[in-house]
Amino acid sequence: MPLHSQAFDNLEDAGMHERHLLRKDGNPLFGSPDYPAEAYLEARRLDQQEHQRFEQDMREVIQQAINLDANAESEVVLELRGRLDQLYTRCSCLGEHCMDHKQSLRKLIDIVMKAVWQAAADDPQARMELEQEEMARQQHFLLLEYPLIADMMRPDTPIGQDELVPTLLQAEEDEMEAVLWMFEPQQLAAIRQQAEVLLKRLAAEGHLLSHAWHNLELMAEHLECSN
Repeated sequence: MPLHSQAFDNLEDAGMHERHLLRKDGNPLFGSPDYPAEAYLEARRLDQQEHQRFEQDMREVIQQAINLDANAESEVVLELRGRLDQLYTRCSCLGEHCMDHKQSLRKLIDIVMKAVWQAAADDPQARMELEQEEMARQQHFLLLEYPLIADMMRPDTPIGQDELVPTLLQAEEDEMEAVLWMFEPQQLAAIRQQAEVLLKRLAAEGHLLSHAWHNLELMAEHLECSN
C-alpha cells in the first residue's frame, strides 16, 4: 500500500507540500510518475517544519497582543493586525492541524479590530474604509477555506508556475469556481489556451480526463461572464 494512502483520505487533511504531491502523484496532467515513499517523507518533513515555524510565530504574536498597551500608536496596532492576517493565511495551509488555531486567530483579530474601530470613532471616512476592509477580509477568509486557494496565496507556494495549469484542471468544481475569481480576464484567457493545448495533447495520447475538460469549460464560462 502506498505511504500516502495510509494517512489521508483527501487533500484537505495534508499539509501544503504533501497536498501538492498528492495532486501530482500518478496524474497525467502533470506528466508525473508514481512518487516513492521517500518523496512523501520529505514533503511531510517540510510540512512539519512549517508547522513548527507557525507555532513559534503564533506564540510571539500572542505575546505581542498580551503586551499591547491600551494607548498604543495606531501604527503598532495595524502592524499587529497585519501579522495576525498573515498567520491566518499560513494557518490555512496546515491541513488538519489548523482549526483550533484559526479560531484563536479570529478572536485575536476581532480584539485588535475593536481597538482600530475605537480609534476611528469620530472619522466617517476612516470608518467607511474599515467597513470595506472588513468585507474584503471576510471574503479572503472564505476563500482560504479552499486548500488550493490557501496554497496558491502562499509566497512560498509549492505549486510551480509550470504546474498552475494542471493544478487548476484537477481541482474540484467548487474550488475551481472560487479560484477563477483570482485571475484577471487576460491572465485566465492565457491559462485557458494553455489548458486546451495540454488536454488535446493528452487526448491524443489516450487520456480522456473528463473532469479536466469540464474544468476547461468552467474557465470558458467564467471568461464569457467577465466580458
